[in-house]
Amino acid sequence: MEIALVTNGGRGVQLQSTCTATGVYVRQNGPPGRFGVIELILEPATSWYSPCTLSWEVTDAQIPIRFIDAVISSIKYVMAEEAFDGDYLSGCRIRVVNGAYHETDSKVSCYQMASVMAMREALRAAGLYAPLALGDA
Repeated sequence: MEIALVTNGGRGVQLQSTCTATGVYVRQNGPPGRFGVIELILEPATSWYSPCTLSWEVTDAQIPIRFIDAVISSIKYVMAEEAFDGDYLSGCRIRVVNGAYHETDSKVSCYQMASVMAMREALRAAGLYAPLALGDA
């Protein structure tokens, strides 16, 4: 499933190379647990002027489709942060290629956190997000 990510802003930035990142949000200290894992690939699109798109390439066993809104909102959240070097990505394809789900412990908030972690990591690898400062986690 391919979805166009419509974003607002004045300055789009282009992705120059393919970047892969995994976000793991697992907290198992007590009931209920928290469990969300997502793997993203950011790759340049064939044309720089095309909108940024999200490609959902996972099965319901990996990440149920009901979490797609949490993933999309988290990606847009990261692109609205000051540490992101632009207002939006242009000519980019964000592929959700892998993940993990737990029937009891996976919640919307878990995929929001995992998606934020993965998107930040991928943008750091691309040089479009401020690097971690000492003491940051």
